[in-house]
Amino acid sequence: MPTATRFSIPRHTRRAAVLAGSLSAAVLVPAAGAHAATVTVSQPCQLVSFGLTATLAGFTPNTTVTLSGDGVSGSTLVDAAGSGRILFNAPSLGASGPLSRQLTVTARDSTPNPQQGFARFRVATFAFSSGGGVQSPKARRSWRFSGLQPGRPVFGHFRFGGRTRANHRFGVAKGPCGELTATAPGIPVKGRVDTGRWTIQIDQRPVYDRATKPRLTGSTSVVVVYNR
Repeated sequence: MPTATRFSIPRHTRRAAVLAGSLSAAVLVPAAGAHAATVTVSQPCQLVSFGLTATLAGFTPNTTVTLSGDGVSGSTLVDAAGSGRILFNAPSLGASGPLSRQLTVTARDSTPNPQQGFARFRVATFAFSSGGGVQSPKARRSWRFSGLQPGRPVFGHFRFGGRTRANHRFGVAKGPCGELTATAPGIPVKGRVDTGRWTIQIDQRPVYDRATKPRLTGSTSVVVVYNR
């Protein structure tokens, strides 16, 4: 016969199930450089692998300008006014968990005394994670999120057996990359936590909808652990 019973929930981290377009409004990032050349990046933060535009101005007319740095590369022939655009994708951050990082790109023309400019911007993963290891599903642990829409609440929809058991509000995503760190139970439901497989959908709507975009999904299992 068992002497004690407890529930166990493993650590879970899931990347995006659906990525639907950019999550940031277009904002120009100031840039500075030698001479009068400038570079601006189309958004203050972008998701890994999503598109960005570097807008160039003040370079030597009718020359090739090369963009480089932090996993970014590209080039274009600027016009008679020394202006042009280079399209590139936000580079990988080398991790799948929730995070953001500031990157720098430099643009330089092909003259003997090149004019150059640089710009800074951020790149984020679209991800969430919960820590704490194996413990009771109602034990509080740290939750982390990134790549969400800034200024809007973050909700977790906890489902079991095809039914939504909780719509939990974690807090408000902040900063240009829509990040949040919160403390909450592994499964924040009232009453008994059933054993078996639970699914979790993270989005920014207060009520569960399987068609919500963008969204993050994950799953975890609750089991009974017997003490000897």
